[in-house]
Amino acid sequence: MSPPRLLLIRHGQTSWNVERRVLGRTDIPLDEEGLRQAAALAAILEPVHTLWASPLSRARSTAEAVAAAQSGVALQIEPDLTEMDQGEMDGCGEAEMRARFAPVLSRWNVDPTDERLPGGETLREVQERGLAALARIAAATPEGASVAVVSHQLLISAVLCGLRGEPLSSWRGHAHKNTAWSEVVWGPVPEVVATKVAPHLDEPR
Repeated sequence: MSPPRLLLIRHGQTSWNVERRVLGRTDIPLDEEGLRQAAALAAILEPVHTLWASPLSRARSTAEAVAAAQSGVALQIEPDLTEMDQGEMDGCGEAEMRARFAPVLSRWNVDPTDERLPGGETLREVQERGLAALARIAAATPEGASVAVVSHQLLISAVLCGLRGEPLSSWRGHAHKNTAWSEVVWGPVPEVVATKVAPHLDEPR
C-alpha cells in the first residue's frame, strides 16, 4: 500500500490580508472573496478521507466549505495547526511595523529561526509543532488515503522548509496564495511532491 497524502492548504482571504496587516492569532473571518475562494477550492479538490483544520475561523470556514462539498467527510480541529503567535505585532500595518519593530524585523529578515517576536513565538517553534501535528495526522490516516489540512501561511512555509531540509530563512520561497496547497506524500521520509497555485483563483468572478 502507498503512504498517506497530505494536502497542506492555506485558508481563504480575509480583510486583513487585503489591508496587509499582520495576521497571527487574531480570529479574523473570511471576507466575501475568501468565501468565494473556499467554495471554488471545494469544487475542484479531490475526494479526501478526512479534513483537519486550525481552530481559527478563517481556516475552519475554508475546511467547512470542503466538507459541505464532500458529504460524509469528518472535520477535525488540531490546535497545533494554528498560525504563528506574532504577539505585539498582530494587527499592525506595514508603517506601524517599521516604526515599532525595526530592529526585530532587521534580524528576522536575516534569519527568523530563533528570533522571538515580542510576546509571540519563534519560527522554529512553529515548525516543530506543525511537523508534530502532521506526523500525528499521517499516523491516523489509512494507507493510500488523502487528507486535507487547512492551515496558515507561516506554519505551512515553515513545515515545507523542514520537509525539504531547507533553512527557515527560505520560508518566503514556499509562500502560498490563499487556498493554494502543497501535496506531501508521508512515507518513512515525507516528500513534497507538488504545489498547486490555486488555478481557481484566476477564474472570472
